[in-house]
Amino acid sequence: MKQVPAHKPIVAVIGGGISGLSAAFWLLQNNIDIFVLEQTERPGGVIRSENIDGYLVDRAANCLLNYLPEVNTLCDAVGIRDEQIYRSPVAKSRYLLKNDQPVPMPQDSFGFITTNLLSLRGKARLLSEPLIPRVNAGKEETVSEFVARRLGREVLEQVMEPFIGGTYAGDPGSLCARSTLPMLYSLEQRYGSLIIGALIKRLKGSRTSCPMHLFSFHRGMETITKAIFQYLGGRFMPRSRVTGIEPKGNSWQVIVEGDNPSFTYQADAVVITTPSVEAAKLISPIDLEGAELLKGIEYPPLAVVYTGFKRDAVKHPLDGIGCMVPSREGYTILGTLWNSTLFDGRAPEGRVAMTNYVGGRRHPGIVEESDERILDLTLTDLQHMLGVKGTPDFVSITRYKKALPQYGIGHQDILRRIEDTPDRIPGLYIAGNYLRGISVRDCISNGAKLATKITRDYGLLA
Repeated sequence: MKQVPAHKPIVAVIGGGISGLSAAFWLLQNNIDIFVLEQTERPGGVIRSENIDGYLVDRAANCLLNYLPEVNTLCDAVGIRDEQIYRSPVAKSRYLLKNDQPVPMPQDSFGFITTNLLSLRGKARLLSEPLIPRVNAGKEETVSEFVARRLGREVLEQVMEPFIGGTYAGDPGSLCARSTLPMLYSLEQRYGSLIIGALIKRLKGSRTSCPMHLFSFHRGMETITKAIFQYLGGRFMPRSRVTGIEPKGNSWQVIVEGDNPSFTYQADAVVITTPSVEAAKLISPIDLEGAELLKGIEYPPLAVVYTGFKRDAVKHPLDGIGCMVPSREGYTILGTLWNSTLFDGRAPEGRVAMTNYVGGRRHPGIVEESDERILDLTLTDLQHMLGVKGTPDFVSITRYKKALPQYGIGHQDILRRIEDTPDRIPGLYIAGNYLRGISVRDCISNGAKLATKITRDYGLLA
């Protein structure tokens, strides 16, 4: 346990994205003072919502699939539970593309038996999963190796590969299964079978007070980051770029460039929640090995193409969340999310809104193309997939040179090194979506866990 200061501990949180905002919120709940240093003028990082010509555009996260009570606790505390909007009943399922046709993704085990997404051979291989022996927990497999071994190559290519492409902008052949699919990995380790494990968990029923639900907010996902920002008040300091951190005895000095010449803050502990490359720069003078691991985390580029159409310009009923696209279909887009089906208020009357994703590990070079070229490729795919006719009424394209962190092979080594940091360097903590989950839900939950650890380290919890 770190030496406890005579005063209430003060923690400097570096980075004002959802990870930093969440860590700051939970530290305040544990009676620890904080201040948040953010180099830009606004909170929330890439999470941004804009209403343009009647279209509600979410630049990054579009929604939150929640089953964790801490998410609800935070929303209650910052006063936004009444602003939540839940998935429309029309958005019943998610589609997968097969032979140019969107096919509903099965919702349960029986659905996988009856679906035409898989051949008879593929279904037989899937049903044989309980007979497949588990591997040693010490063996690190890629997602491709794990899924092909347990469920068969057809499930990998038709289901898992488009899921990884659409969710992580990644390649299952390079991602660590244990880090990327922790729930499936734990089912195999505990029960020896994914199917048997899932059946046992279903028979036991949910033990959580928070049933699974998909939601956003009437004004978009920026609602949550704005609300935490307002909750923090003057503790959030924009236009404050941290250029260095230095341990000084039992405290830390944080060197900042802001509107004025460089100045220094003092804190009992530091939480770094910036992207991994920026975190690496800050810790390099004091933990070179950890910095090198962080610099090695890959972030593939991604372009997000938001489109709005007249309802009668789209042949498909759009009766779902969206459609994911396997690479073997030969399309440019990774997937399309049907915003106006998912939630009310996302498009003007008589219009539909879609968010389309291109690039990622599958087509990284596309992000460097012109807006016209990216839009042309997207519309060509939408025409084949959904029967879209003509040009869209509304277009907005956002490019990310570094989009989502990839949990590659060796990611477990990164976790061990980074999460061990406070034991080696007391008072230094590192958090971010490149460690244990990329979603907003994960960032909120991990912020709560980190705050509990810091509180224990300072002797404020038994």
